[in-house]
Amino acid sequence: MMIFSSICFAVASAMIKYIGNIPLMEMIFFRNLPSILILPLILKKKNISLKGKNQPLLLLRCLLGFISVVGYFYTFRTMTMTDAMTIRQLCPFFIIIFAIIFLREKISLRRIPVFLLVFLGSLLVIKPGMRFEILPAIVGLSAAIINAGVQISLRILRLTDHPLVIVSYYSYASTSLALLILIWQNNFVFPDFVTLLNLSLLGIIALGAQVTITKAYQMAPASRVSLYTYSQIIFATIIGVLFFREVPDLLSIVGASLICISGYLNYKLKIKNE
Repeated sequence: MMIFSSICFAVASAMIKYIGNIPLMEMIFFRNLPSILILPLILKKKNISLKGKNQPLLLLRCLLGFISVVGYFYTFRTMTMTDAMTIRQLCPFFIIIFAIIFLREKISLRRIPVFLLVFLGSLLVIKPGMRFEILPAIVGLSAAIINAGVQISLRILRLTDHPLVIVSYYSYASTSLALLILIWQNNFVFPDFVTLLNLSLLGIIALGAQVTITKAYQMAPASRVSLYTYSQIIFATIIGVLFFREVPDLLSIVGASLICISGYLNYKLKIKNE
């Protein structure tokens, strides 16, 4: 399930890059349409209220999630698939840092070398000072940090709200915000049939990614499942080379490899602590 989810995330990222003639907010709007159409039917069938219990935190999660998605969409449209996906995979390490700060979780000293390895890998991918167009990398890194905050909020919300309610809140809030910004920008582009089909497919694939990743975490412990998220880098690299002729440079390859290795080491440390 996690590997299938990784494939869906990589394909969705490629479609974001491929549909380049559509404004960013319009793309986010269409991405969430399948969710706001399908999820209410599921909630009604399960007799679950959409209202939610911890509404302030639900709304904060929606805002942070929206900002994070905007950052990710921007990076995938402006960076190579490998670099954008690698920066996205820094999120789990920021989650650990936030968990220490906000959830008072303890960290083993053996994880410090892992963090140093992640830091070195991220430097090789971002390459500060080595290129003029560093803004997309900074945006992607900021999106990863904000997304870590989203995951921490989900950790708290699991105690009060159903997962489908959390996803529904985000889908409706994200769609509404994207539509309002789109109206304010006044740059809506009427898609032709092929583009509309691609946008619809993007929404379905993104929903499939969310469903399969949720199912994966239901079927196995998070410490065992999370390792497979790094396969997104591999799938993104393959798609980038085959369809966009994006061959990552040596520094990006080494940096992505270090981040994948650090992810594996972090996984092994989790297993030992269980």
